[in-house]
Amino acid sequence: MKSASGSRAAEARALRWLGAPALALYLAFVIGPLLGVAALSLFQWDGVGPARFLGLANYTRALFGDPIFVRSFFNNALYIGLTLGMEVGFGLLFAAALQARLPLAGFWRALFFSPMILSMVVVGLLWSFVLNPDFGMLNAALRQAGRSDWERSWLGDEGTALVAVSAVSGWRYAGFYMALFAAGLRRIPGEVLEAARLDGAAEGTLFRRITLPLLAPVTAVAVLLCVTGGFQSFDLFFVMTDGGPFHSTEIPALWMIKKAFNRQSLGYGSALGVLMTLAVAALGYWQIRLRREDAE
Repeated sequence: MKSASGSRAAEARALRWLGAPALALYLAFVIGPLLGVAALSLFQWDGVGPARFLGLANYTRALFGDPIFVRSFFNNALYIGLTLGMEVGFGLLFAAALQARLPLAGFWRALFFSPMILSMVVVGLLWSFVLNPDFGMLNAALRQAGRSDWERSWLGDEGTALVAVSAVSGWRYAGFYMALFAAGLRRIPGEVLEAARLDGAAEGTLFRRITLPLLAPVTAVAVLLCVTGGFQSFDLFFVMTDGGPFHSTEIPALWMIKKAFNRQSLGYGSALGVLMTLAVAALGYWQIRLRREDAE
């Protein structure tokens, strides 16, 4: 008995030593910078001159004196809502279609996933040309189809800019979620589906009543990744719209960078970063807790 307990204790010590380097790196490159940003958020500093202590004034200004920052959260929430449908929704549909053994399934799988190999900056530049109101392919195709009345300045119109950026994000990431759901579909026991078919269940009912509930854990992960990733979409917005027109595509990450570096207000930009981090952490915690409650 003693030898067994001693072996477990030795194994626990070995695991602690093995995890120590990863923990040290995490503290040095994640927790350390976060604490530094939190400390900097209490000061007014332009990055060159002396810093002046302000306390919580930067946070008060962000929450009650900066309507653009508040609006950026609404823009980000709308963007996340749109991308949930375009990325997660289409990813699930693509995975289900490929699971149905379509002809040339390997080709379609590679085609759907291929946008993931491009960097987000390249994707943004590519689609900026496609959506250009003067020489873009989309307006040209509408003219050729006799629908000139549908032409828009897609990235220059407040009503279409955020939807256009969301569609581009969906085009890039739908293949990633397709791969995620495809892995989940492969884990569903075939016997369960066959038994339901023998009982006379139609394919639509089968998908709705059996496949979707069994994919719930994968769906939860997909939604969490999409929500948290939606707060990190600085590069796509920066390349395609830079927050315009009239701040209709301004998101917290983009506004934070503008305030911190373009306007040399590192203290205020740090406060915006802390608030954004807290918002993402709260959303992640809320979703994980909901998932645990469902599991219980």
